[in-house]
Amino acid sequence: MKGRLFLFAVTMFVSFVPCLSAQRTPDWVNNLERVYPSRDWIAVVAEGPAQAQAEAAAMSALARVFRTDVSSLSHSAQRYTQVTSGSTGGITFNESRNFQQEVNLNSNIRGLIGIRTEVFILERTPGNMRPAAGDNRTYYVLARMNRRECSARYSAMIKENSSIINRLLTSASQVSVQGSFSAYRRLSFAYSIAQVTDNLQLILEVLDSSAVNQKPAYGSANAIKVKMLEAASFITIGINVNTNLSPVDLPLADKVLLTRAAGSFFMGLGFNINEQGTLVPGHGSYVFSVNARFEEISQSIFSCRYYLNAALTDENDSAIFSFTEDDRKAHPNNAQEARRLAVRAAEESFKEGKFAKEFELWLMRNE
Repeated sequence: MKGRLFLFAVTMFVSFVPCLSAQRTPDWVNNLERVYPSRDWIAVVAEGPAQAQAEAAAMSALARVFRTDVSSLSHSAQRYTQVTSGSTGGITFNESRNFQQEVNLNSNIRGLIGIRTEVFILERTPGNMRPAAGDNRTYYVLARMNRRECSARYSAMIKENSSIINRLLTSASQVSVQGSFSAYRRLSFAYSIAQVTDNLQLILEVLDSSAVNQKPAYGSANAIKVKMLEAASFITIGINVNTNLSPVDLPLADKVLLTRAAGSFFMGLGFNINEQGTLVPGHGSYVFSVNARFEEISQSIFSCRYYLNAALTDENDSAIFSFTEDDRKAHPNNAQEARRLAVRAAEESFKEGKFAKEFELWLMRNE
């Protein structure tokens, strides 16, 4: 599948231009509406005793204009970065790279595109006396977005993303076999893009109220999620932990923990689970096999290294996804505690750690 996808992830405070107090106080400090009228701009001014605090306050104020919060914007940005960096299969991201070149990648707040900022430092120390660090200064931060300019950019991003999403939906509908990961992966990828595109649409509607009547034809991310969960409902995954190792290597209690952790992850994606670890007759049957090994090491401290090797195989016993991980956990004076920490780390890998992240990236690699 070929196309372009816009990156919504990496723009925030593009530049901070400090104004010294010896200069005239900018008009936007005291009369924002006159300088940046609301019919043409979305603009906020925040102040604080330090520049970082004023910047954070300005970002929070701007986020509230868009009926969201900073953490939501940051999460959405990180999610889209994950989507674009993990995708393959002929989808290119030329436009995304163009946007990356426009922004300050060192900024620590992300989420909105097209922001311009200024900083004014008001020095209240009389005469030429040098103030003590942090004393008698007020920092003002202006954050502004031009409605027309930003609306055009967001509209273009939504249009491009919608084109990619519609192609993925069409491709998924053409998969003839129910219970195929091919269909599910296309829908999962479309859902990931649509989640952020929904956010783009909400921001666009604040910039331009007429955009309320210009929603994408596919509806929303929730509409795609329904299709994705329907595709998942035809897939059953058998969870088979430790099939090649003896109970001495992996006690039954640890095997149960890892089986449930892996099963919980797959159920969270909408799949059916078979903890007996066997294929279910018919299409849509897969087995997730895990070999887990733990090695206890006694040196200056007690430690335990764990090894995970896993593969998802289809009904023909062909691996469609594989995973390996090893790491070590330590405890200052207790070997059993070191092992418990290692087992917990392996368990967390399936829930939301390395395995979970790699599997989600695999879902985004368009076939």
